[in-house]
Amino acid sequence: MSYELADTILICLKRNKRMGIKPNSQTDIANHFGLSKPYVNQLINGRVANSINTKKRLDEIKKYVGIDE
Repeated sequence: MSYELADTILICLKRNKRMGIKPNSQTDIANHFGLSKPYVNQLINGRVANSINTKKRLDEIKKYVGIDE
């Protein structure tokens, strides 16, 4: 996980907030996936173990916030 990805996710959340669409916060992401808010923050900022599950969750989050890769 790189800081560029964390920055990209946060920028997308800010964009969504300006546009008035969901998700526009890490809380929205946590509620959508049934995760805790601190865990979502750790995922986005790269503070969790680099595993297959982590990569899968990050891919789901990127898709949910609107990142096309």
